[in-house]
Amino acid sequence: MTIIEAVRSFLNGYPGLEGNKLNVDFLPPDAATYSVDVVPVKSVVKTYRDGSSLRQFAFVLASRSYWGPDYRQQIDNLGFFEDFELWMDEQNRKRSFPDLGENRVGRKLEVTTSGYAFAPNTDLARYQIQCRITYIQKGGN
Repeated sequence: MTIIEAVRSFLNGYPGLEGNKLNVDFLPPDAATYSVDVVPVKSVVKTYRDGSSLRQFAFVLASRSYWGPDYRQQIDNLGFFEDFELWMDEQNRKRSFPDLGENRVGRKLEVTTSGYAFAPNTDLARYQIQCRITYIQKGGN
């Protein structure tokens, strides 16, 4: 399993996504759609003498939502991401990480930016929150 597959599977456990399809690197133009997108970062943070390494995988959870002059809509949109951040914090405290596969052990889940409107349009906006998981990759793999 790839890391993005593991992250997608893990995020599908977030109750706020219940019943919604979580796409990968593709956010449809319709409202109430979601995607997990890869963020380019240097994957190896630190290399150890035994050949293992501390690595990171950065990603964005994005949604397409209604947007406009009604402040209540924006509060609801941003509230989704506030709740998601709390859920991520809880998963980190419980040490409940995505199953990254053989020779990879999750170390920390964190939100690196709060949720925000990334690309507002006339009626719809892309909202997103940026996150990362750090993990140990054993051996020289």
